[in-house]
Amino acid sequence: MVSLLLVLAGSALLQEEQAKLQSCEMTPSGWVCHYQMPAVTLSPGVTLTPDSAPPRVEPPLAVPRSETVDEETGRQARLIARCADASWMALCLPGDRREARRLREAAEARDALRGEVTRLLSENQCPGAIKAALAGGDLALAKEARDFCKS
Repeated sequence: MVSLLLVLAGSALLQEEQAKLQSCEMTPSGWVCHYQMPAVTLSPGVTLTPDSAPPRVEPPLAVPRSETVDEETGRQARLIARCADASWMALCLPGDRREARRLREAAEARDALRGEVTRLLSENQCPGAIKAALAGGDLALAKEARDFCKS
């Protein structure tokens, strides 16, 4: 009986140290809930209370755009290799499989367009090559073709 009382008293102490839900509301980006946080001891002598300011965290340095584009291209290539033709045993979510197939089809269409533009350029049909790139929606390829024709 005494041990049961000790367990109940210990669990009551643990519950007091947990954050308490105050309210929740639905926003366009999802649910937002507000909690009342208990005082937290970070190290001996440093205690944060809900009223005190949290320690300042410096924002990460801005990454140049070219590095983020390269990272995204690498992520897409890995996703295509891992999930586009994966068997049912592969560790790919259905959304990853769909995205990988979509990315693979887009890459194949880009390669086909680039091949067509290259063929037209090799036949010395510069206006046709530029028109084909523009019709395919690849402005960078059209610029490359135009620059190639100027030289």
